[in-house]
Amino acid sequence: MLAGVLAALVLASTAFADGDPASDVLVSQLSFVPSDAGASAGQQGQLADVLRAAQRAGLPIRVAIIADSYDLGSVTALWGRPRDYARFLGIELSDVHRQRLVVVMPNGIGFDWQGHSTASADGQLAKIPIQRARGGLLDAAETAVRTLAAGAGVRLTPRAQAPAHKPRRSSSAAVAVLVVVAALTLVALALVLRRRSARVRRRAATGTSPRPARSVSSIRLRWVVPGFALLVCVATGVPIIALLLLRHPTGAPAVADTGVPTPYQWAPGRRLAPNFRLTDQNGRSITLASFRGRPVILTFVDPLCRNLCPLAAHVLNQVDATLPVAERPVIIAVSVDIYADKRADLMEDFHKWNLVPQWHWAVGRPRQLASVWNDYSIGVQVTTKRIAGTTVHYITHDEVAFVIDRSGYVRALFGWPYGPSDVDDELRQVSRA
Repeated sequence: MLAGVLAALVLASTAFADGDPASDVLVSQLSFVPSDAGASAGQQGQLADVLRAAQRAGLPIRVAIIADSYDLGSVTALWGRPRDYARFLGIELSDVHRQRLVVVMPNGIGFDWQGHSTASADGQLAKIPIQRARGGLLDAAETAVRTLAAGAGVRLTPRAQAPAHKPRRSSSAAVAVLVVVAALTLVALALVLRRRSARVRRRAATGTSPRPARSVSSIRLRWVVPGFALLVCVATGVPIIALLLLRHPTGAPAVADTGVPTPYQWAPGRRLAPNFRLTDQNGRSITLASFRGRPVILTFVDPLCRNLCPLAAHVLNQVDATLPVAERPVIIAVSVDIYADKRADLMEDFHKWNLVPQWHWAVGRPRQLASVWNDYSIGVQVTTKRIAGTTVHYITHDEVAFVIDRSGYVRALFGWPYGPSDVDDELRQVSRA
C-alpha cells in the first residue's frame, strides 16, 4: 500500500501554502522584496541598512513590497488595497512583530501598528510619490521608513560600510613566492652541510678532532639521509601549506545538489499506477492512461503555493532540460487546492514558474480531486480563517513526486527535497527497461 510507504517516508517534507508569502518571510526578516519588484542589489542593501539603523535606534519596522497580485499568494483580493493588506499582514505577524509595518504597492502605501492608531502615519505616507521606474517601490519604502522615524523623533544614520579591502594577491602568485623561498632554503641547507662536512675532514686530517676520526663516507651518510628528508619535506610541504592557507574562491560558489537518493523503488510490473480522469489547464480531459508509452512524473501541487511547490517545479523543469527530447517525461501536476483551480491561476504559474511544455495541470471537482489524493495516499488538509475581513485558506499537503514507467507502473517515489540528478537517474533506468 502506498499509504504505508508514505507514512514511512520521513524525508518527505510537508508543504504549507498559507495566505501570503510575505508573512512567511517577515517572521524572521526585516523586509520582503519579491523578484518582480525590479530592485537592484544596491537598492535592497540600502533598504536593509536603513531598517537595521531603525532597529538599532529602538524603532523596529518591517517592510513588505508587493509589486504584483502574484506576490499576495491566496489573498489576491487585497491587491490594490495597501492599507487593508497592511492590517491583514499585521494580524498575521502579531505573534512575532507588533511594531510598525509598512506595505508598498504601486498605487500606495499601507501602514499598521498593532494596538495604535494609524491615522497620522497614513496621512504622512499618502504624500510619498511612488515612481513607476524600476526600483520605484523600494525608493518609496525607504522614504516611508525615514518619514516614520522622523515622526518619532529618530534620525536614521545607517552604519557606514567598511572600506573595501584591496584585492589579495592570487594564490598562484603567493605560492610562487613561497616556492622561491623554499628553493633558497634548500640552497642554504646544502651550503651548511657542505661546510660542516669540510670542517670535519680538516679536523680528521690534522688530528684535532675531539672524537675518533670517522670516514668521510660515514659522515656523509649521517648527514645526507636526514638532510635529504628535510629538504624534501620543505620543498613539498611549503607549497602545499601555502595552497591550503591562501586558497579562496575566485568566482560564484558551485550550487550543490541537495537531493537525497530515491527512498522507495518498485520493480517493473509490480505496482500499477491508479488511473484518473481530470481536466487540464486548457479545459481538455486528461487521463494517466492516455500517456502509456511515455514515462510520467506525477506530482501534487498547490497553484497558489509560493514556497516549496515552485521549488519542486523548478527541479522537474531541470530534469526535462537534461534529457533528450525523445526521453523527456510528461509531468502531471494534480492540484491540491480546490480554491485555486481557475485557468488564470494555472496560466499565471506557467509564466511565473517558467514551466516546460510537458507540464500538464490536472484539476477537477472537489470529489474528483479527493479521490485521486486518496488513491495515491496524499495527505491534504485545509484550514480556513477570516483575518481582517478576508477569508484565507491554508493548505497543507505532502510534497512528493512519483515516476511512472511507459507501461503505467509506479517505479519510484521521491519525497522533498529531491534533486534533478536523482530523478534523472531514475528516468534513465525506466527508459532502458
